[in-house]
Amino acid sequence: MKSIIILVLLFTFQSLFASPLSNQDEITFFPTSASVVNGEKLWEFPIHDWVYEIEENSVSRQLGRKVIAETLEIAGLNDHDTESKNFKERIKWFLVDNKGNKNVAIQLSKIRLEEAVLLNPTSVNGHAKSNIYLPFRKELYAHRWVKIEADSFMPQQHKVYGEVQLIPAYGLSVISDIDDTIKISEVLDKKKLLKNIFVAPYQTTRGFPELYQRLKEKGAYFHYVSSSPWQLYPSLKTFMEKNYPKGTITLRHFRLKDESFFKFFRSSQQYKINKITAIIKRYPKHHFILIGDSGEHDPEIYAKIYRQFPRNIQSIWIRYVEGSHMSRQRLATDFKDIPRNIWTIFSSPNKRMLQ
Repeated sequence: MKSIIILVLLFTFQSLFASPLSNQDEITFFPTSASVVNGEKLWEFPIHDWVYEIEENSVSRQLGRKVIAETLEIAGLNDHDTESKNFKERIKWFLVDNKGNKNVAIQLSKIRLEEAVLLNPTSVNGHAKSNIYLPFRKELYAHRWVKIEADSFMPQQHKVYGEVQLIPAYGLSVISDIDDTIKISEVLDKKKLLKNIFVAPYQTTRGFPELYQRLKEKGAYFHYVSSSPWQLYPSLKTFMEKNYPKGTITLRHFRLKDESFFKFFRSSQQYKINKITAIIKRYPKHHFILIGDSGEHDPEIYAKIYRQFPRNIQSIWIRYVEGSHMSRQRLATDFKDIPRNIWTIFSSPNKRMLQ
């Protein structure tokens, strides 16, 4: 009880000294999902917001883009690539001015609240995560997305929206990787990876939009978990909305000064294990289909997850990536003691998966 009081007082103290948004500040809300808690008496709404400023013509921004372009040219991109429209659009999100210690207030669309909800102040990277708890009411029912809106007193000229999906206690959920699972990234080839991330139009993997649509028709909920950075979300958003069912998206924090692009985009096993574990613990009565690829560590990650939650994992589907090490020895090691009917290796979705 004391720890809860301390946390509340700390949040209140931080909020008192947080700054209001300015006319130049922008907000992005990332898609999340609500879960049933407290003996099915409450909905827990996680809100994830990002506050930043896009300084289109600033000297530091132009210099930053030039430095990044030169670095990526050394890695294999050319002048034509780094001057392309796609490159400029995708790289700009790595160069925004992240706004720390900012307060955002929201309203939940069509849900009657007496006043706007003030979210946690943003951290130095401009991101903030908050939880809102609401009791069950008729207007809060499962199988729907609830729209959240930056409160009307915010200075932005345009309205800013986000969405939270209400997922019931029981159901079927899909946890899916993104790169080389539902989107061609070619992670194993450094030059092709960078080109697919920053220059080339995003491409779906063959048969996956149809597979995911079929799973959606069966009532599945979707959680996309990737090692890609949050800065790619604005570019991924359009691609995902066009080709795949809506779902939560979990990406990683990245700073230009931390490490190289290539090292970062290589999958982080522990990161994905932690994020997937958190999803399953939030929906302990769900059955899960884990979908990934053989390009890096998805087989090992999903095998560990199965051993931790054998009653929850319905299937493990691994897309074979050409050039990856998917030997019998690796399979025997990764899926040791896991029933053969649980896991499947495939090049493209088959009829049995689409049934």
